Amino acid sequence: MKRIVYAGILFTFLLSLVSCRKEKESKGKWDDTIHSGIINIACDENFRALMDAEIGVFEGHNPLAVIFPIYTNENEAIRLLTEDSVRFALTTRDLYPQERQALHARTMDAKRYLIAFDGIALIINSTNTDSILSVPALKKMLTGEITEWTQMNPQSPLGSVRLIVDNKDSGILRYLVDSIAGKQALTSQIYAMNNPAEVIEKVKQMPNTIGFVGINKLEDIPLADKNKIRLVRLSTVEPATLANSYLPYAGDIHREDYPLWRPVYVLLSDPKSGLSTGLSVFLSLQIGQIVLMKEGLLPVTDPQNRRVNRIN
Repeated sequence: MKRIVYAGILFTFLLSLVSCRKEKESKGKWDDTIHSGIINIACDENFRALMDAEIGVFEGHNPLAVIFPIYTNENEAIRLLTEDSVRFALTTRDLYPQERQALHARTMDAKRYLIAFDGIALIINSTNTDSILSVPALKKMLTGEITEWTQMNPQSPLGSVRLIVDNKDSGILRYLVDSIAGKQALTSQIYAMNNPAEVIEKVKQMPNTIGFVGINKLEDIPLADKNKIRLVRLSTVEPATLANSYLPYAGDIHREDYPLWRPVYVLLSDPKSGLSTGLSVFLSLQIGQIVLMKEGLLPVTDPQNRRVNRIN
């Protein structure tokens, strides 16, 4: 008799669990609000440190909010957005027409919000003394016209020029192709790693390399390793000199003296104004912008005065 009672209780309990699960599923995948809930977001790997900091502060102000970031390359972050796996993606470009069509097929759309400006840093091994470079020379490196360090410095012992980016689908590589190489074919001497940390490691090991990383990734370099790399100064004109070249610091990006800068966007496809919208708003407010500045990016103060269309 007891077994029958226990079995009946267990059946009732399991039935209630199934009912609750079906009820939860019937509410849909997105049941978050602007201040609460659990969501995934997608983010370009170059902005990991930034987004970790922003999420920490945002969740501190919104105790019922839980945000899980997916750090990946820029193309994958946008793919997740177009497939409605996330409704927030942090990138450095807008959607391509075919990507927007993929969203439209789901009866959705995405808005683009400018939140910051980022600089792309060129890093070299500390033993490399050729630390001043012009944009025209960089273009020749990217397109294969310059392949040896002796073409820039006849006394250089470094041999072949090797260029290293974080990922074959990264926003940095896209920027170099579109804005520096003029969409010309790239040299075979450019190599794609798996993440920015591997770029930094390769530059530490190989004196003939130039690595490309977002400026906020420089904060990830351990103090003991900082003396193993150096930043390249960049000039927009030839010849590049100490007087006409600049480092990728916020002040020089703000004045547009440092030439390799790019916009940072939130792409938002959140029709019900949920937690993804809440995070987007937070990034544009004073606290979020202060976090951006502390992470080495240039906050947006007056977007109308910025010529961001030239590097979209």
